[in-house]
Amino acid sequence: MKDTCAIILAGGQGTRMGKPKQMLLINGKPVLQRSIEAFKKVVRVAKIIVVSKQENIDILSKKYKDITFALAGETRIASLQNGLLALGKKNYKLLAVHDGARPLVLKEDIENCLKAANKYKAAVLGVMSKDTVKQIREGFVSKTLKRSVLFCAQTPQCYQTNVLKKALAKYGNTDATDESQLVEKIGVKVKVVLGSYTNLKVTTPEDLIILEALCKNKK
Repeated sequence: MKDTCAIILAGGQGTRMGKPKQMLLINGKPVLQRSIEAFKKVVRVAKIIVVSKQENIDILSKKYKDITFALAGETRIASLQNGLLALGKKNYKLLAVHDGARPLVLKEDIENCLKAANKYKAAVLGVMSKDTVKQIREGFVSKTLKRSVLFCAQTPQCYQTNVLKKALAKYGNTDATDESQLVEKIGVKVKVVLGSYTNLKVTTPEDLIILEALCKNKK
């Protein structure tokens, strides 16, 4: 059953890393390449679209002839919209949106998130917070949040295609850090799917050290 298109967002500049983080090497392989290969293992995924800067596309398009590429926009949501445009007239039941800077996402976690989206219309992969989270105001703690109800969203975030398109059509100009916020705004409940703490996002140099160690320990 190949009913899914995966859109991998890899348009970040990597200003904190000194170069585009998606192309940094982890155990000899680019971060983005590991993200692509994770989705290639999922039988349900019929098509992969990578949204990135032109310089990255020039490199990756030589290796992956079966992947569609789209240019990144100025924001995450703009990049996602460019990715959707690359679908053309082809219809897929489900869409999986993934951060290209999350190289160690597990096949089974992707599959579980897709199953949940198929059933509930929208689903987000993530983990429960390990830390006690403080809300602050003007440099002081204003409130301590209840850790047992705090969920740290990861990707992929998976949707029935018509649901995500509807959310983008209505709220696509909204500044949002992830697309599930837009889906929530149209009244669709987003199912949470517990994933793995190893599904880290490359954001700082320290993340590379951790991911390198995790890669070396993988069997």
